[in-house]
Amino acid sequence: AYISPEAETVKHRAEVGTAYLDFQVGKYAILPDFRNNALELAKIDNTVSTVVNDKNITLEGIILKGFASPEGSYKSNTVLAGNRVKALAEYIRKKHDLKPELFTLDNGSEDWEGLKAKVEADRSVPSREAVLAIINSNDEPDKKDARLAALDGGAPYRYVLKNIYPSLRRSDYRVAYQVRFFTVEEGREIIKTRPQNLSLNEMFLVANTYPTGSQEFIDVFETAVRMYPQSEIANINAATAALSRNELVSAER
Repeated sequence: AYISPEAETVKHRAEVGTAYLDFQVGKYAILPDFRNNALELAKIDNTVSTVVNDKNITLEGIILKGFASPEGSYKSNTVLAGNRVKALAEYIRKKHDLKPELFTLDNGSEDWEGLKAKVEADRSVPSREAVLAIINSNDEPDKKDARLAALDGGAPYRYVLKNIYPSLRRSDYRVAYQVRFFTVEEGREIIKTRPQNLSLNEMFLVANTYPTGSQEFIDVFETAVRMYPQSEIANINAATAALSRNELVSAER
C-alpha cells in the first residue's frame, strides 16, 4: 500500500549555505586571496554555477543576509555588515554575469541571537551564566558589549572574541530557482544525478516503472525520503518498501 504524492504545480527549490569571509579591519572590499576567502567564495560560486548552468533550472533570485560580530559600536557594525553584503552581491553578480534585480539583500547587523546560541552550546565559556545574563538583558547592544568586555577581568570576552565571534561574521545565502517538470523516462536518469530536481510525485512515477519490490524500486523510495526527510508520505513509502523485503531495521528508521 504505497501513497501517491500530490503533484506540485510549480517546483520551487533553493540551495542555501553560509560563507565566512575575512575582511580587513573596518573594510568591506572582498579580497579573494585573503586568508581563507578562496575556499569560502568557491562554496558560493559552485552553488550559483550549479544552478545557472543547469538547462532544466530557471534562477528566481539570490537572497543574501550579512551579519557582524558585536565588538565595536552597533552603528558602525550595522553599516559594515550592510556594505559587506553589498560587496558580496556585486562579486557574485560580476562573476556569474547576473542582473542586479535578481538580488535581495538583508542586513542582519550584530548577531546577538547567534552569540546566545553558541554560548549556550559551549560549556567552556568562562563565567558562562553571567555572559548569558548580559546577552539576555534588555540593555542596548553597545552597553551589552561594554559589560561583556568588563566581566571578570575580560577573560570571558577574550574567549568569545577568539572562539565564537569569527563564526558570527558571516553571509547567509539562498539561491532560489524553479525546476521544469520531467517525463518518467527523463526522471529515471535525473534521479541518478540530481534527485533534488524531481518532485515526490515524479519519483513515485519513476519507482513504478520498476518491478514492485525490486532493488531499483526500493532505491527510488530511499532516495525520496533522503531528499524529503520531513515528508510523511516519503517516510511511509520508504518504510513500506523496506517491509516488503522484511528489512525491519530500515523500516523502523
